Amino acid sequence: MKKILCFGNVTDKYKNAIERAMTKCGNIAEWAQAPEDDTLPDTGNDFILMKCDIHSDDFLRHIIAINKKLYVDEKFYLTHCAIFSDKSGERPPFILTDAACVPTPDGEQLTHIVQNAVSLFGQIYGSTRAPFISLISAGGDINTKLSPMLHLWATEHKQEFPDGTLRVEQLDVALDANIRNEKHLTGEIADIVVVDNINTGNAIFKSLSVLSNNWEPACFLMGGKHTTILNSRGATEDTLTNNIILACKN
Repeated sequence: MKKILCFGNVTDKYKNAIERAMTKCGNIAEWAQAPEDDTLPDTGNDFILMKCDIHSDDFLRHIIAINKKLYVDEKFYLTHCAIFSDKSGERPPFILTDAACVPTPDGEQLTHIVQNAVSLFGQIYGSTRAPFISLISAGGDINTKLSPMLHLWATEHKQEFPDGTLRVEQLDVALDANIRNEKHLTGEIADIVVVDNINTGNAIFKSLSVLSNNWEPACFLMGGKHTTILNSRGATEDTLTNNIILACKN
């Protein structure tokens, strides 16, 4: 059974969403306010750590402190994964991922960013195939279309992925099947979009979730000991409920 630990003020919106999720998902035991000392209660439950009415920076500080206690001297890499669902239903969900705590990750950290996203893809969708991963840079080199660091990483790691599943692409090509066809590109549209810095990730995230009005994100922090939901302040009760139900799958 899973127990939800809530960080910040648990307003009626969050309470209602939790109660609805508990009704729809039978493996949630209860919810409680997270302890101020960043120590998880020893109850034997699998925890879901959830951002409620609290600033993202303060929430991250709590999550980092908790994982430092859980990992002790081990390294851990918290990364941001946003699962975008097309409200029209015309396009399958995909994951946009970047570093949550490191604005410009290095090659080692980028490896963990990709691994966390691939892990989330498998946990959420139970897929038996390798996901299609599109690498995107804002203002990349004119020849490679990627920043030097991301291009170097792709060159060094491409052999680790099945043929054709790790690709250098532009965002419109990665997300739109019609544009892929117009450009005579083979392979499916992206399951995972990887960017190499948090500013590019934020720009894409806000463009899709705020400006387009056609995409709904469910946001998670991966790489910690427990599933962590990074809710947006503007999330509706329906979105919050769906986020919790998704979190129960992994």
